[in-house]
Amino acid sequence: MVSPRSYFARMNENRGDNSWLSEAQLLTGTELFLKSNDYSKIEHDKILNQGVKTFSSPIVAAKTTNNESKETTDIIVTMFKSKIKQYDLSFFGFVESITLDILDNYEKTNLMLVTDSLSYFHILKNEQISVEIENMMRDGLFVLLLNPRYTYALFDRYENMTKPIPLYD
Repeated sequence: MVSPRSYFARMNENRGDNSWLSEAQLLTGTELFLKSNDYSKIEHDKILNQGVKTFSSPIVAAKTTNNESKETTDIIVTMFKSKIKQYDLSFFGFVESITLDILDNYEKTNLMLVTDSLSYFHILKNEQISVEIENMMRDGLFVLLLNPRYTYALFDRYENMTKPIPLYD
């Protein structure tokens, strides 16, 4: 276990404020993350239109698991925002509406906000952003933080963003 502050300091080592990941890098890192976590059926630029909002997701992936001889499929829908640095009411309003729309209209599907690992400290330090993210994570939002080496941290609950992070080989 390592403290989140140490983990993200190491993830962002030797990175300045002008070395944020591009959307293409987020796409590559997300694909690597999904493949390494046994997600298959990866689709690009998928249109989701079952709910009130129509939304185009850069990557949608499904993972099928067998639990007690019952097969279930979990689906991840992605949204990219490289730089979460300042409070952007319209962006977070859009994420919230998409999160709720997915929750209401798609079974076993979660929205995953993918961002640069440099966003971590801005998410926690800015009270408006942290409250918005925390509320959306209660509704089912996942947050994936990536760095240029495609090391990642995935959070499914806000409280886990401040707890010690387990390290795996």
